[in-house]
Amino acid sequence: MISRIIVLTLLSVNLIACQALQTPDPAEGKKISAAKINDRLGIAYLDRHDIQRAKQKFLLALELAPNIPEPWYSMGYFLESTGNKEQARKYYLKAIKISPQRGDALNNYGTFLCRAGDYEGAIAYFMKATKDPQYLERASAFENAGLCSLKLPQAKGAMAYFKRALEEDPSRPASLMELAQLNYKEGNYKSARHTLDQYLQLLPPSMQSYQLEKKIDSKLIA
Repeated sequence: MISRIIVLTLLSVNLIACQALQTPDPAEGKKISAAKINDRLGIAYLDRHDIQRAKQKFLLALELAPNIPEPWYSMGYFLESTGNKEQARKYYLKAIKISPQRGDALNNYGTFLCRAGDYEGAIAYFMKATKDPQYLERASAFENAGLCSLKLPQAKGAMAYFKRALEEDPSRPASLMELAQLNYKEGNYKSARHTLDQYLQLLPPSMQSYQLEKKIDSKLIA
């Protein structure tokens, strides 16, 4: 479940997140805009499993704007998704080389490392991503760190990261659900119930939330 959350919540959203670039040259600005459009189209095609069209769009984005990180980490995701993990790593790292402080490039490489099993390395990159003051998805990086910490497993570290994610963005269902479950396991039943209530304000009840609700309420009544 956690891997699915990382892929869907993080990559499908964060890979298409773009930060504003100052481009004094209008022609260069048009190329960058076109590259970002093709980058988004590539992600859309990949989500629909149209591999050939996705690859065409990513390659075109790279051709148009090889000096911005987006097409590099998107191509990295494409290569990873199609089984070329070592090649994918090179593209993710190229994105970071182009923009070493960019939160999106750092966060996406962190998700790659987490899926590859390098959990501590991944968390280090997530934390670097949160240092970018212009990165609008800091909550995502903290949430990713929490999800990856669960793999170690480090429950207390995960709780801290989920709390930080919710400080940045209180409306993150994954962080709320994971934090509610961790509070329950730690015996913090009132906190678990409060966090679960916040989750249920965002999403309709699910089997997972229903089962957790029953377990929490049984402890509160006892």
